[in-house]
Amino acid sequence: MSDKKLTVLIVDDSRTVLAQIESVVAANETVEVVGTARNGAEAVRQVSQLRPDLVLMDIVMPDVDGLAALRLIQSNNPETRVAMLSSVGAMASKAEEAFRLGAIQVLSKPIDEEILGALLAQECERAQS
Repeated sequence: MSDKKLTVLIVDDSRTVLAQIESVVAANETVEVVGTARNGAEAVRQVSQLRPDLVLMDIVMPDVDGLAALRLIQSNNPETRVAMLSSVGAMASKAEEAFRLGAIQVLSKPIDEEILGALLAQECERAQS
């Protein structure tokens, strides 16, 4: 088993959500937050620079939204895995589009720490194999 940490970029326009996700990620010793972004344009730039293994990204953000950013990330960095975050209950169509564009999961906000922890564990295992 390798000592390589799973690298994660967190993207959300809410400082509260960023902080919550960072604290869940920090609790996992095999995961490292390599950056945070507040909108999709920043996310696309940071993915190109940082090359994280996993991006946790909000769907609804100002400027460039999560779906547009997902499209760009998938075309420029297809090896980067992306899980989307959604706070709007009636977002089934956006979640469907996220999966169609290549998202590996759509997590509801407020974030369930157990579900996020399970996703991180699964991605760590995948990265190590």
